[in-house]
Amino acid sequence: MIVGVASMTHTADAAAIRRDVASLIRPPRRVRVSDSVAESMYVVHGNGTKSLWDPNSAPYMAEPMDCMGSRLYDAVIFIGPARTGKTIGLIDGFVTYKIINDPADGLIVQISEEKAREYSKKRLERSFNASPEVAKRLSPRGHDNNVHDKTFRAGNYLAIKHPSKNVFASSDYQFVLLTDYDRMVQDVGGEGSGWILASKRTQSFGSTGMTLVETSPGRPIIDMDWETPADEPHRAPPTTGGLDLYNQGDRRRLYWQCPERRCRRWFQPIQEHFNMLSGRVFCPHCSAEVDPKAKRALNLGGRWVPEGCELTLEGELLGQRRDTRIASFWMEGPAAAYQTWASLVAKLTAAEETYNTTGSEKDLQSVTNVDWGRPYKSKVQVERRSSIGLMGRAEKVERRTVPRGVRFLTATVDVQAGKRRGFVVQVQGTGVNREKWIVDRFNITEDRGPKNDQEPRAIDPARHPEDWDLLTRDVLHRTYRLADDSGRRMPILALGVDTGGEKGDGDESVTSQAYNWYRGLRKHGLQARVSLLKGGSSDTANRVRRTEPDNTGRKNRHSGAKGDVPLYILGTNILKDTVAAMMDRERPGAWYLHTPDWLGRWWYDELTYEVRDPATGKWKKPGKKANEAFDLLAYDLALAIILGVEKINWDAPTPWATDWDKNPLIIHSDQQRPASPPATKRRRRSHMIRNRSV
Repeated sequence: MIVGVASMTHTADAAAIRRDVASLIRPPRRVRVSDSVAESMYVVHGNGTKSLWDPNSAPYMAEPMDCMGSRLYDAVIFIGPARTGKTIGLIDGFVTYKIINDPADGLIVQISEEKAREYSKKRLERSFNASPEVAKRLSPRGHDNNVHDKTFRAGNYLAIKHPSKNVFASSDYQFVLLTDYDRMVQDVGGEGSGWILASKRTQSFGSTGMTLVETSPGRPIIDMDWETPADEPHRAPPTTGGLDLYNQGDRRRLYWQCPERRCRRWFQPIQEHFNMLSGRVFCPHCSAEVDPKAKRALNLGGRWVPEGCELTLEGELLGQRRDTRIASFWMEGPAAAYQTWASLVAKLTAAEETYNTTGSEKDLQSVTNVDWGRPYKSKVQVERRSSIGLMGRAEKVERRTVPRGVRFLTATVDVQAGKRRGFVVQVQGTGVNREKWIVDRFNITEDRGPKNDQEPRAIDPARHPEDWDLLTRDVLHRTYRLADDSGRRMPILALGVDTGGEKGDGDESVTSQAYNWYRGLRKHGLQARVSLLKGGSSDTANRVRRTEPDNTGRKNRHSGAKGDVPLYILGTNILKDTVAAMMDRERPGAWYLHTPDWLGRWWYDELTYEVRDPATGKWKKPGKKANEAFDLLAYDLALAIILGVEKINWDAPTPWATDWDKNPLIIHSDQQRPASPPATKRRRRSHMIRNRSV
């Protein structure tokens, strides 16, 4: 008995256990998050002093915090600059609220393991110890509380981690808080974004689950010519990360009411409404500038306005907000409580001076993202690859005529799948020193017969071999009228066709159909005018590499390769660098790209849609929009390499590259069909480059 009593002195008190566990089954205390935090969370300052969190210091944080405690929302997205108090309110504050009022398991995800450790020790631990209501709820057992794991008397658990597949796997949490989201890895362990993985972890809790994303913008704007839609004034520019998630929510923007009595209209405190010369925010309705000392009062009276709503002069919110369970907020630097307007001006001015001096955009992007709370639009991209800018230099020419200066024509084809099944065709003209002209662009999606007088039949290049004959009939045999009004015409010298595409039925595919079509061209002696192309590794050092693939010994024979058809593998990254350089040239001459005025904005958008990924240095589509104009020009450069255009001596060029009066391919008005290009020379050229890279 004595031993038993001694043992009992080292066990937990049963009554204490009952009290601690009871808090888990006790109904949540019904109180707004911001009110609870204001009465119970202490903020530890840099000098070691502490004070209760003051909701009036950053009053715009109250509404996002309260949305996190509402069962109307599954997620809260907050986008804002540094020095807004967003981490204190949305992370520290919400965790404090949950510990005291509604204990549950939660996960905080920082951008790295080092940042998770730093946040836990410097912020969370100090705040917990400084706040009596939180401190008394911590587990008294030392092993229950370490840098990355916090356990409480009620049994609820808080993890402070970094994004990894293991962190997001299996375990469910009632709340997951992602901080500095735009600087997190975009694909966590190949499983998807942190947002997708975090949302899955809270899904089993239904309407009580909450996922938070808070961040300053950090991802670049994708579309350089994007303009805010008139019917969606709160929509953020197209980008990835936090602002993309913001667009999925109800899109609330912060509004101030003009302090001028004669105005009193509401406006957003954003960069567009900031006078860099005076260093003051101004009302866009009456142009009155705001005294910096009035910022605190304007924030206290500020309102979050969802997309589709507006405020009356009396502050009544009218309209219909977006139907979504995501509450999303975006504010900019001028309203940040802990950032002065003078500091905003000084930082932006210094960053612009660095850019003007060195050409580096790094500081300018950082200030724009972190201090102003805006996504960055690259100056280089805007200046060099704007579709509107390229449209501005378009030349007035008659459609489907060969401009003066063009020595020969080439056509390139992209095979489309899905709902857009068919061929996209672009015809380019080449002049001295590879100066380029866009001569034609059209799609082949149906067959109306050789005389265009039959009922239209939808084509399907992956399944119907006869559809490929349209490339012979409607592209390879096409001719274009010269712009000298002589009636003469110029044929297509060579055709380049991309062989990538969807799979058809059985063993058929775009690739196998392309091979079979090429084999059929041999019967008519046309194969020397056609090159089959395929995009290769974008980091290859070879711009064009000839192969003769043979898959006859393999189980997968969908390509139909038998070693009898030449296929050119392209170094797409290098080729697209050259296309981009052509767009950058400002004066006609070598490598200049001439564009006609009859092409619409859509074509220029295709040409400029791809961007170079700063992380990999490779060209990529940031979304799902079309990019065929860019691809087809890259194919045309490859075709020029195959034809040996780079080796032409333009003082004594090959006959098919001479001027119109000497060019043997030019069709005169009394001729029925074009003269055949020099097939024997082309075959010799092909033989010369067999099995070598060019």
